Amino acid sequence: MQSIGQQLVSTGIKRLNPTDSSINWYDNDHLFDQLSDLVNSNFKAWYCKVFYKLGKDKVLLLASQAKADATTSPQRLFSYLLKKEMAK
Repeated sequence: MQSIGQQLVSTGIKRLNPTDSSINWYDNDHLFDQLSDLVNSNFKAWYCKVFYKLGKDKVLLLASQAKADATTSPQRLFSYLLKKEMAK
């Protein structure tokens, strides 16, 4: 796990080992299932699209940040961080 000047909290997700460096839709679907405590199943298509665009490593970093920094709702913070990252 990489550290960018702050301590990361483990998300408890096993690393995926795709055959190449790009992430495919199956991996995004698997990632969605493993982040079930942070995502809303009603918006699965949106989350998978965002996971595809941001990449697995960035999504896991944001998930870790949401779990560490949220005081009341890590789910809302995770969605906010994803939207903020997509706007860049």
